[in-house]
Amino acid sequence: MTALYPDTDLRYIDEIAATAGTPFYLYDAAVLRARLDALRTALPQVDFFYSLKSNPNLSVTRVLHSHGAGCEVSSLLELETSLQAGARPERILMVGPGKSEAELARAIELGIKAIVVESAHELTQINTLASARGCIQNIALRVNPDFHAGGAKLNMSGRPTQFGIDQAELSDVLAKAEVCSHLRVCGLHAYMGTRILTYETVVANVRNILSLAAEIIPTLTAPLDFVDVGGGFGIPYYDGEMELDLDALGQEVTPLVQAFGTVHPQTRVVIELGRYLSGPSGQFVTRVQQTKSSKGEHFAICDGGSNVHTAAAGQGFLRKNFPIRLLRDGQGEIKDDAAHPWTLTGPLCTPQDVIGKSVPMARPEVGDLISIGQSGAYGPTASPVGFLGFGAPAEVMIDGTALTLVRSRDTVDARLALQQPCDLRSTVSATLNPNPAVLADLYSSAPGNGLEGTPFTDPCLERLADLQSLFRETGASLDRDPESWTALWKNPTVRALTTIGVPEKFNGFPLRDSGLGISDCPYGLHVAMVERLARFDANCILSLPGPSLSGGAVLATGTDAQIARFFEGYRFGPQGTFFAVTEPNAGSDASNGRSTLGTKNGKLVLNGVKTLVGGIARADIGLFFAHIEETGRMGLVMIAPSDAPDCVKIERLGTNGLRGADLCQMTLTDFPVTTDMILGAGGRSLRDGFMAINGVFERNRPMVAAMALGSGRGLIELMLEDPARLPSYQDLLARHTALLVQLVKVIQAQESRRPKVQDISKIKMQAVSFVDQVVRRITDQDPMRFLQDAELRRRCRDVKAFEYMEGTSNIHLLNAYRAYTAGVDQ
Repeated sequence: MTALYPDTDLRYIDEIAATAGTPFYLYDAAVLRARLDALRTALPQVDFFYSLKSNPNLSVTRVLHSHGAGCEVSSLLELETSLQAGARPERILMVGPGKSEAELARAIELGIKAIVVESAHELTQINTLASARGCIQNIALRVNPDFHAGGAKLNMSGRPTQFGIDQAELSDVLAKAEVCSHLRVCGLHAYMGTRILTYETVVANVRNILSLAAEIIPTLTAPLDFVDVGGGFGIPYYDGEMELDLDALGQEVTPLVQAFGTVHPQTRVVIELGRYLSGPSGQFVTRVQQTKSSKGEHFAICDGGSNVHTAAAGQGFLRKNFPIRLLRDGQGEIKDDAAHPWTLTGPLCTPQDVIGKSVPMARPEVGDLISIGQSGAYGPTASPVGFLGFGAPAEVMIDGTALTLVRSRDTVDARLALQQPCDLRSTVSATLNPNPAVLADLYSSAPGNGLEGTPFTDPCLERLADLQSLFRETGASLDRDPESWTALWKNPTVRALTTIGVPEKFNGFPLRDSGLGISDCPYGLHVAMVERLARFDANCILSLPGPSLSGGAVLATGTDAQIARFFEGYRFGPQGTFFAVTEPNAGSDASNGRSTLGTKNGKLVLNGVKTLVGGIARADIGLFFAHIEETGRMGLVMIAPSDAPDCVKIERLGTNGLRGADLCQMTLTDFPVTTDMILGAGGRSLRDGFMAINGVFERNRPMVAAMALGSGRGLIELMLEDPARLPSYQDLLARHTALLVQLVKVIQAQESRRPKVQDISKIKMQAVSFVDQVVRRITDQDPMRFLQDAELRRRCRDVKAFEYMEGTSNIHLLNAYRAYTAGVDQ
């Protein structure tokens, strides 16, 4: 990198501005890694922790943690961000002078490396919370020492301050900690100051803090795990400032660390750094909106100012200029234009909105970009992004040639959604005594989330809530007895939902009799109902004896007589159906199957083995894929196993998950067939028939996505039976909503008869990935709940079985490739 900017190809900055818009922050992953590497080279015996306060972006945190840094957090969100970034609890420290009870409780629940205690009161508070949980929590004591850091731009210790325990009171607090039976003192912490640019100051701080630790350790009953000597390493912002001499620092600090380690071999030295790691990785980019001159001073007015980069405007800093450059057409040097002083402002209605004063540069033009270096720390999260309603900017990460949007720009709708009025008392009541679904909706279903007016907000979905207990009870029973589905069929609402898709003249259980307040069910609402019911238990959905895929195929390709034969049974009761495609050695690629429709003794007979066929043991009629020997083509044959029971062998399979599907293997041996049992034999071309059947498959795959999304949401609701767990799942609730918005687009394309196969595959893959992520979160963060809750274990197991409904794995991989190529210029 150069001294003040990451070495980024400027053409990428133009590309980002064109696609993500301005203003934006750009972080360079290579610089983040390089900064951490340089620290470890200079100080090989020190354990480094990244202070998220400097830049809590999830992707920035993930890069640094995956490269070996621990995480130092100061809030609940930073704690959850660290977990999302992959940090194990034993690699997390929590600091801050005013931690809330919720923050402390979450840290204790996780059992993080240490909570840094800042007062005697906090000591007893943590002990009480740990006692209630029946555990012992590691703590470190933050000391406000009697010495101070003379070379820091901002001193935070060695003077009256809200941070830490005065050195004179430390012995009393240590004595108090000794009698707190649910605490273990495992560390000491001191943070002297920040923005230190002279290595001598750092050396003096380390020497003093290690000396203080050496005095304290002999008074303790057990050795310390670590001594956190703070950090505060600065970076140069202004003319005349120099980079901290890391080599000289390492040469003097390393002997101090080694000498301390020799005497105290069980105690590790820790340094926490934020700005030093993240600051040089970032640059802020804003676009010139207007230029003007006023009373002899030249102004360039940009679309981002102190509202999104308050540090550049001097808030918390001296009012000096950060590194600033003008960019035009991918170039950083504007030729044939002499430099003049320009004042750079943002769009705010305040004279304080100045991000560069008298900056020498070529004359800016409207549309030019302004880049401000050293901006990876204390950027958008330290700025008043809500001022005048402009909102937070986009954040982008570059890693090699890969560009990733790592935080979306705030939208007007999202910000207005947070201001929708609601009754305070009812909201508080719902929060204090919440139904898990209501609690989840409080977070994920606010107005402005993109679902208004879609099938996923249809009022009839709320009426399905009455089925929850039935589904949960039956889902557990299906695991033991596949015939338990009959309990579902007894419910009139479930009967009507089961027969959606049955032509009206054959349907003895119409929706108008269901109590849902509807008489028909469009495709989009059907998908939404599947998602909602899957929240209760997806197992039950698969057990229902509806027409499913086979019914759609019959309607698409069958004759009137075939349609009547297939659906006639639904006039009077349940009729199980099946769709037999998958074979043991060929998967679900029907063209590779070995099942045949041939002749024997002058008569048509069907032979073959099909596996993973759902519900066939209780089915009355279904479809069987086979090669037609006479034509050499594939065909679908409608069969009723009871017509020739001696020719049919059905074996239930010992599956692991979604046992409501009742997967079986079917073997046909010389099953007698007549021509009127062959779908499409009445005149439709083979190509048209298979195109119609393919359309049936494509309409079903969003149903699989809906089941996966609903199952993931249902698992989250199970976890929210303990409302304190909400912070752990807020990001997944938001992702669930975002994926529903994407599913709506797929539904709309289906309903307009313009479906895109690649988009269908994409949402299905994303949905299955989402529910897998939910399961990982549960097992990683709450393994005891997982082990103790049989329903939770079963439903987590069930979601791992969704792939079988997709067929062979190459189908969605091929369509994922299509999704990629669809966006590539040909």
